[in-house]
Amino acid sequence: MSEPYGQLGRVLAGLALAGLLVGCVVLAGATPGGPLESDYPTEVEVTPDAESYVGDQVILGGFVVDTEPVVIATRASGYGQFTLVDADDQLRAGTGPLEEGDRVTAFGTLADDSTLLVERTVTRESSETGYMLVVSALGGLWVVGRVVRHWRFDRTALAIVPRTGDRGDTPTDETDRRTQSRARAGGERRG
Repeated sequence: MSEPYGQLGRVLAGLALAGLLVGCVVLAGATPGGPLESDYPTEVEVTPDAESYVGDQVILGGFVVDTEPVVIATRASGYGQFTLVDADDQLRAGTGPLEEGDRVTAFGTLADDSTLLVERTVTRESSETGYMLVVSALGGLWVVGRVVRHWRFDRTALAIVPRTGDRGDTPTDETDRRTQSRARAGGERRG
């Protein structure tokens, strides 16, 4: 079976795809702002200089350190504590009132340097992140295992080709089937 563009065509296609990948990375790095950025300041900007954001709408994320009233710490060390007014009433994702240790993201207006008037609160269980990572890792390992088991790199053709015969896989075309049948018949005669 002949290839329409041959080995040189494969190499050129690989180089073109690699060039496109590099171009996309450079283009993404050159655009102002990231896809996850918002127009509102986050805890990164607000925590060190909260006084300058009083009266502004902000997004604060952190862990609940107290529930009466709801207080979050934006830093793992406990630094950057903000009281969330009406956090439980504005809870959008969650099963009930906030508890100590919950990861919370709150949007609202900063009333003073340590109080947020909450318009929307979202919480996420820490087990959700762990579940996502474990499932992704298992899926990735399954795909890698399937690729390694059913495909191989052919150095002479500089191509990835299906494995045939050496692991009990079924041949992909009639010629391979006939070749394997002859090999088996020859082996039975010798034995």
